[in-house]
Amino acid sequence: MAEYKQWRNEDRTFLKDVIPLDTPYNLKVEVSSLCNARCVYCAHSKPNHGVYEGNMSLELMDRILSDSKEFPRKYKVMEMFSFGESMCNPNLEQMISMAKEAEVADKINFTTNGLLINKERADKLIASGVDIIRISLQGLDAPAYKKTCGIKVDFDRFVDNLKYLFDNRGNISVRMKIADIAIDDVPDGEKKFNEIFGPIADSIFIEKIIPMYADIDYNTIDGEIYEKAINGRENVKQKEIHTVCNRPFYRFRVAADGKVTAACCDIPNDFYFGNIYEDSLVNIWNSEKRKQLLRMQLEGKRFMHPICKQCTIPNDITTEADILDPWAKELLKKL
Repeated sequence: MAEYKQWRNEDRTFLKDVIPLDTPYNLKVEVSSLCNARCVYCAHSKPNHGVYEGNMSLELMDRILSDSKEFPRKYKVMEMFSFGESMCNPNLEQMISMAKEAEVADKINFTTNGLLINKERADKLIASGVDIIRISLQGLDAPAYKKTCGIKVDFDRFVDNLKYLFDNRGNISVRMKIADIAIDDVPDGEKKFNEIFGPIADSIFIEKIIPMYADIDYNTIDGEIYEKAINGRENVKQKEIHTVCNRPFYRFRVAADGKVTAACCDIPNDFYFGNIYEDSLVNIWNSEKRKQLLRMQLEGKRFMHPICKQCTIPNDITTEADILDPWAKELLKKL
């Protein structure tokens, strides 16, 4: 039976002790910005979300891996996903194998809605060498998927395919979560979730949906969602919305079209640093443009910024190790 455990590692390094980093802890590689679902809480539900839609090429992946070798250390994690559904890219498994062979990251994972997993793709994923597959579930039956994702799903076959992946996973950690809004109105929803997916995952988790995309009216999903967001997705008790967002200090993102950004959760409003076709990842990581964003955070100007001022993501933390507010002035001197 699966362990009940959140996805993110709770044994985290105190960011205040290691900033500035010479190498990102986390590189997000947007293998695909396409998606086969239109979840109501995601920007993909909006037809004109302002993000390039397409699959990353093998040539671009090769360039990313080549650039990654220039950093002083390995990434702790290379996440082969971002805004889209990574399995929309038919070359996903080959890209994972390329990244494993390049040895630029301690771990390689990706998140998927799992809807494109069948026995053939499962076998390819297992052979790719991926370390962790995280499956984001949207319901406990076909009608729930229709309501949340706007698509028709053969739910029994879906579960059978996930079971096949789990039964043949080898050294892969298969982790599953479900959105709280998908089971809130289901009688014994948590019990049903455990019964269906507990036997076919290494860990399971119920995740709170929090406001992420500026163009989504989250009040129509949950009238108390902004109030709940103050205490973060993992319920680390907090008194206020944090002034400093910790994420740009340790994360980096390469989009499917080569743009390099801060890896904001609100991807349509992400911070653009440069393009890998025009400069190296190392140079962009150490660029003045990126440092300006970090200084803005540490100077307490986040609430003056048109994108950052209403964002609740800085409170989406796993442990207090991610909080930077008390050390902002000290850290500013290091930049």
